[in-house]
Amino acid sequence: MSLTATILLIYAACLAGTIASPARSHDDRPPDGPGTRRLLVALLVPALALLAGLQAPPAHAGEPAPRTVSGPATVIDGATLDLGGRRLRLYGMDAPDLDQTCSDGHERDYACGRAAAAALTARIGGESVTCELREADGSATALCRRDGEDLAAWMVANGYAIADRSAPAAYEAQDRRAWGRRVGLWSGVFEIPADRRRMRRASVSL
Repeated sequence: MSLTATILLIYAACLAGTIASPARSHDDRPPDGPGTRRLLVALLVPALALLAGLQAPPAHAGEPAPRTVSGPATVIDGATLDLGGRRLRLYGMDAPDLDQTCSDGHERDYACGRAAAAALTARIGGESVTCELREADGSATALCRRDGEDLAAWMVANGYAIADRSAPAAYEAQDRRAWGRRVGLWSGVFEIPADRRRMRRASVSL
């Protein structure tokens, strides 16, 4: 039984006891004065408020409930999956694009975008993926898991991707851990993927 239901039962019992039980006064008559009425009102008002709260719709009743989709996934790049013909970006992280190159700890260039995609493909390993769609803002992003493991968290923790700076506090701990260990992208020099995209768009528009 919920806490709200328990409180309502207590109020109901108090009301019933107050109405049914005669007061012990000098003439043994049931009280009918202002004091009794005030007591009844004091008990009744909170009960009505609780009932109104039970009937009130949830604060986000107008928003669509999160939907979950599952099945085999195809990796498009280090941050994007194709699940049942639908492309979904992993929420809370960003990875280099397929054509992006980075420098490793020995200042040698390598295809970090393809490395991220390959790491995500290997981590999924042909298993079914379950994604919780997040479309409240109109974007096709999702929190995706394989066998309960958060794929975005794994990518960021191992340096194949970074925490999305536009998603508050998402995967910041994993980002710091990867930086501290100097793994993946953090072992060398790389451009922030989102900044690189903005610069490319700006150069095209010139």
